[in-house]
Amino acid sequence: MHAIGIDMSKRSFHAAFDRERVRQFENTEEGVSGFISELERRDLTKADTRIGTEATGAYHLFLCARLVKEGWSIVVINPLQASKLLATQSLRKVKTDRKDALGIRILVENGLGYPYADTDATLALKALVAEREGLVAVRSILKQQREAHEAKEHAAGAPLHNSFSPVIQTLGKEIKTIERQFCKHDPETQALLRSIPGIGLVSAASLVAIICNATRFSSPEKLVAYIGLDPRVHESGTSVKGKGFISKRGNARLRYILFNAAFVARQHNPELKQFFEKKLKEGRHYFSALCAVERKLIHIIWAVWTRGTPFTTKS
Repeated sequence: MHAIGIDMSKRSFHAAFDRERVRQFENTEEGVSGFISELERRDLTKADTRIGTEATGAYHLFLCARLVKEGWSIVVINPLQASKLLATQSLRKVKTDRKDALGIRILVENGLGYPYADTDATLALKALVAEREGLVAVRSILKQQREAHEAKEHAAGAPLHNSFSPVIQTLGKEIKTIERQFCKHDPETQALLRSIPGIGLVSAASLVAIICNATRFSSPEKLVAYIGLDPRVHESGTSVKGKGFISKRGNARLRYILFNAAFVARQHNPELKQFFEKKLKEGRHYFSALCAVERKLIHIIWAVWTRGTPFTTKS
């Protein structure tokens, strides 16, 4: 299997074709076409070539989507995982696009990364979910500013011009408009996930947008690890062994959404409620117990998603 590592940026990307040769391409239609032509020029076959790139939020999506449509195999590597492993490649802290591409190639060679699984539907949901998150963040800031404005108004003893309220109202309408757009993309999967107590409109859309397809994970534990809720193992010789905090290798926003979903789920799902109370009796901290419920909820999500049937409570 021939491995290629790609260091991606907003306007360009560097591709390491072997242990020495690295070429730069523009992150455009023409640049990606040039990269594909280079693959063909080197007589690389789709069956025996594995291409890998770091997840960049958005900049790697066009290249990945185009390569998959052309039939090439491409994997996406978690940036946190990549940075830790790349740091072990050299004692000198030298960071260049060329070195990063060569380092990513080594990671691809060693089998790291998840196959790129986005579809047109999940890409659309990614855009909508990110847009909603941005508007919610702006609205939160404006609400804080409105509170400060009202305090000043109270101190002045007279009404002052208030631009915050109408803008907040407009943002609320836009957020609702975006949420109505969610159901246009992979509605069957979202409806399936919403059958699970605690999984609502936003969390279902976020799950589909970020995970894409749960069937690509052979077990729920691998999905837990992908999201970053697996325990981080700590060992030091023979004197210190144990499990520390969660690894936090996955999408932080999704962990936050699922944490809130777990809070609701343990109130409406008798099994999760019992599990939560059991963890508290064992001496676990409230948030630690809720995090355990979150992992349990991911197991339910994986089962419902891969089975393709709605959630039902155990009799």
